Amino acid sequence: MKLSEKIMKIFTAPDQQTVRRDMGRNDVCWCGSGRKYKKCHLQEDERRSSATRSLNCGTS
Repeated sequence: MKLSEKIMKIFTAPDQQTVRRDMGRNDVCWCGSGRKYKKCHLQEDERRSSATRSLNCGTS
């Protein structure tokens, strides 16, 4: 894969503010790495999701 293709995948990746509900843990990761989602981005996505929820809890 060319560098320009990798850059395009980064910029065209879906917004990752919440854990992907349409992806199973054993599916290939959305980033194109070829790794399973659970070994690639699952923890990062869960961390982002929990941080977003904690920020939203204090708003009224």
